[in-house]
Amino acid sequence: MNLGEFAIFTGSFVILIFWLGQSLWIYLDARNRNERFALGWAILALFSVPVSLIVYLMVTRGREEKCKVCGTYLERGLTICTNCGKDVGKICTGCGNIMKESWNYCPKCKTKYRDN
Repeated sequence: MNLGEFAIFTGSFVILIFWLGQSLWIYLDARNRNERFALGWAILALFSVPVSLIVYLMVTRGREEKCKVCGTYLERGLTICTNCGKDVGKICTGCGNIMKESWNYCPKCKTKYRDN
């Protein structure tokens, strides 16, 4: 095997490992984040190597919230911070949805927020 063949083989091997590794990483990350379409993201990653990773990161990272007290990143749907125990936000009295502090009405059930 000459140097040119070795370079082609090595380059192809690196691309293959990156291609499969990206798909595996996306699947594992999506599964750890409790994404509904973890397998779908992984399959999409097989067809568009750099683009799917960029899109995945943009879509999944935009929905995280930070605790206002300790700065820990929180999963969706939590009512308290798992690090410091602080309430994440208001809880709707109608449906139990987490509301932002600035909201007066729940966007899911349209119930006006009342302090209990």
